[in-house]
Amino acid sequence: MLTGAQAAIPRSDYGIESGAGLSASRRWKNARFTLEYRGRFRRYAEQSLFNGTDQFLNLAYSRFLSRYWTLDLKEIAGTATLANGEFTYLPLTSTDLYALPTNDLFDNRTNYLQSRVDLDWQKSLRLSFDFGGEGFLVRRQSLALAGLNGYGARAGLAYRLTRRQTVSATYQHIYFDFQHTFGNARIETAALGYSVALTRRLDLGFKLGGSRVDTTGLTQVSIDPEIAAIIGRDIAIVSFARVLYVPLAEARLTQRFTRSSLTLDYSSGITPGNGVYLTSRETSGTVSFTYTGVHRLSTSFNAGYNQLSTIGQTLPTYTNLQGGGGLTYRLFADTYLGLRYDYRHYTTQNLLFQKDSNRVSLGLAFSAGDAPLAIW
Repeated sequence: MLTGAQAAIPRSDYGIESGAGLSASRRWKNARFTLEYRGRFRRYAEQSLFNGTDQFLNLAYSRFLSRYWTLDLKEIAGTATLANGEFTYLPLTSTDLYALPTNDLFDNRTNYLQSRVDLDWQKSLRLSFDFGGEGFLVRRQSLALAGLNGYGARAGLAYRLTRRQTVSATYQHIYFDFQHTFGNARIETAALGYSVALTRRLDLGFKLGGSRVDTTGLTQVSIDPEIAAIIGRDIAIVSFARVLYVPLAEARLTQRFTRSSLTLDYSSGITPGNGVYLTSRETSGTVSFTYTGVHRLSTSFNAGYNQLSTIGQTLPTYTNLQGGGGLTYRLFADTYLGLRYDYRHYTTQNLLFQKDSNRVSLGLAFSAGDAPLAIW
């Protein structure tokens, strides 16, 4: 069983890591298929808890059914063991991927899967509609951590005001059902969006709305001292059922340069949590910079902030500070030098759980092709 005290014990180690990846795409007259895969295997000298393999698979298929209709299918699947270093630097465009373990508290085996389908109707040059659905699941090895089953359905429209400006409206229904514990949530969300190309290389987009959250679960409550003296317990576990209204906000600013880009993100909405924190309100902000050299060098840097406030559970606020950077440098032919560093500081408000995590990797990589090696 995992506890905050156990997780907070300082540990450090060194080891070896090997991995492989594949990025591929294929176009037909009316369709396109893309594949991204990466896999890693780690073995440490002393801390066998860190040993293991991480696998990630991303599939996307798009097909033009007719002049006005397009079908999009997406599949994400994988397994991960570390809470730091794999998905901590994902952009906030991935916040609707509920299965990805981006805020986990513990280094624990986590398996995840998410399937998504969208049907787009381009009614005119200006007006388009989108109808879609998804299903997702998360399975965590420790029985002390809750797994997740869920599904969602959505509909939206977008209207181009000008060549540079677009407005949108969306409605979404999401359902969370948690494993190993009693709890579920139904979320109804409506939002309005606006995006504009301020210049040829500067884009701004934002979304505002709200969610109605109907959630049930278990929480701890304090027992009256007189009763506690009789039964010998001062804490009780009780069920709860609550309906809350939570605001939603998203914003993104992207500046593109000749060989680099800078992105600022902000997001506030509902998340299924991390196995300890269940249905929660999440507030996030990130800044990321990427540079891709013509021949030899690629580099990226990122920093972010996350905060989880539970809806129903009596848990303190969880905060997460993270940052990192990496580079790949072509030494010769298809051989690259790769370096990456990731840092996380995550804690609960009353310091029941506090952890600092540093991860450094250095090694050689091999990749065929003329483009610089991607930073994973």
